[in-house]
Parts: sequence; structure tokens; C-alpha cells
Amino acid sequence: MRLLMAEHDVTPNSVAANLAHLARELAALTDGLGDLELKAVNAREDYVLAHAKAFLSSEGAMELRKHKALMETSTERLAAETAEALVRQRKAQIAAIKVRIDVGRSVGAVVRAEIDLERAR
Repeated sequence: MRLLMAEHDVTPNSVAANLAHLARELAALTDGLGDLELKAVNAREDYVLAHAKAFLSSEGAMELRKHKALMETSTERLAAETAEALVRQRKAQIAAIKVRIDVGRSVGAVVRAEIDLERAR
């Protein structure tokens, strides 16, 4: 049975296929999240250690030492921030897929209701 919802023809099979596709996407994104988080933690620790070493090896007034350490560790800081941004991006992608799954479930419920209504006529 093919029903017209909004602007697209939707069938129970198309809803199920879409939900299955989204579930596979969600699994793939979730599987890679742990690795991204581990890389972010390691990159942050690399930056913290490099900054501490640069600060401790600098000479001069406190503010001068802070700025020297910041300048000397910009590559490590950028790597850590980039790794953390990738984790945030992946989490946003996962959240978006979850919303799409919820929408698909709602569409499925509407399709079932329309089928039941059609059968009752």
C-alpha cells in the first residue's frame, strides 16, 4: 500500500528501509567516537605537558614566561583543540541521526495509522 504523506510517497517498506539505513549510520558514527575521544584526551595531555615544559624552561618575569610557553606550544594547543572539535562534531552528527530516527518512527506511526484507517473504511 502506498500512501501520500506531505510531498513524498511513503510505504511501510520505505520507512523500515530508511530506519535500517539510519541505524547503520548511527552504529558507524558511534563506533568511531571512542577513538576520537581517546585522540582528544591524548592531544590535550600532549599540549599540557609541552606547555608546562616550555613554561618551566623559560626565563624572565611570570607573564613573559606564560606568553613564551603559549607561543612555543601553539601547534600542540591547536592539535588538542582540533581533536576536541572533532569529538563535538561527531556527537552532533550522532544527535542529528537520533533525531532523524525519531522522525522516521513518527512517520512509521502515521503510515500505520493511515493503513488502519484505510482498512476501517
